[in-house]
Amino acid sequence: MRWIAKDSERKPDPEPIKGTARKAVIAGMIAFAISLVVVIVCYDSIQSPNKVWFPYTAAVGLLLGVFALFRVKDR
Repeated sequence: MRWIAKDSERKPDPEPIKGTARKAVIAGMIAFAISLVVVIVCYDSIQSPNKVWFPYTAAVGLLLGVFALFRVKDR
């Protein structure tokens, strides 16, 4: 088994996907917003003794998404 292929043996690179980074960031923000709402609504019924970090994780993910919206560029 070889780890490096010769240029003549390589397959062509796949075409880039159609979409923008902004759409991916928005999808992630939606997922974090939904998880934040679910954690807040179901907080009392969560049985984990370490449940205190669940809402913070979702909130930080949402805030990082807001930051990422300003950093990504549309092409």
